[in-house]
Amino acid sequence: MVRGGGYGVALLGVGLVVMGESVVGRLESVYWRWRRLAGYLGAPELVRLRRPGAVKSFAHGLLSLVFGFLSLFLLMLFVLSVVRGPFYGFVEDGPFGPGTWGGPTKAGAWLVHAGIALPIIVLIPFVLRGLALLHAAAIRRLYGSAVGWWVLPATTFIAVGGMLFFYSWTRQI
Repeated sequence: MVRGGGYGVALLGVGLVVMGESVVGRLESVYWRWRRLAGYLGAPELVRLRRPGAVKSFAHGLLSLVFGFLSLFLLMLFVLSVVRGPFYGFVEDGPFGPGTWGGPTKAGAWLVHAGIALPIIVLIPFVLRGLALLHAAAIRRLYGSAVGWWVLPATTFIAVGGMLFFYSWTRQI
C-alpha cells in the first residue's frame, strides 16, 4: 500500500519530466523512466511492442501529472483524516453548537468526526494502490501490451472525476 502512495507522488515529477522529454524528442529516455517506475510499483513488466510518438508520450505525461496530483491530494486527505478524525477532541476546542457535525456536545462531535474518518483512513491506501496499478496499465497500453478494454475509459474517467472532486473540495472550504 505504501508503494502505491509513493508511486502516485512520484508521478508528479515523472509526469513533468516526461512532458519535457517528449517535447524535445527523448522518447527512449521516456520509456526507461516508465520502466523503472513500474518496477518500483511491482507492476507487470513494461514491454515495448510499439514506439509511441511524442504527442502520445506528452499526453501520458500530462495524465501522469493529473494522477500524481490526485494521489498527493488523497494523501493529504488521509493525513487530515488521521489528525482530525480519531483525535478530533484534542485538535479542536469548539464551540460545538447545534449546527456542527455531532454537536452540541464535544463528545458527539468527536464521535461523528471519528466515525467519518475511520473508513477514509482504511480506504485511501487501497485507492492509492488502485490508482497506481491503473496508471501502470495505461502506460503498458501505450507501449502495446495487452490490457483490458476498460483501462483507457477508466483512466480518463478517474482523471476528470478526480479533478472535479478536488475542485468541489476546494469550494466547500
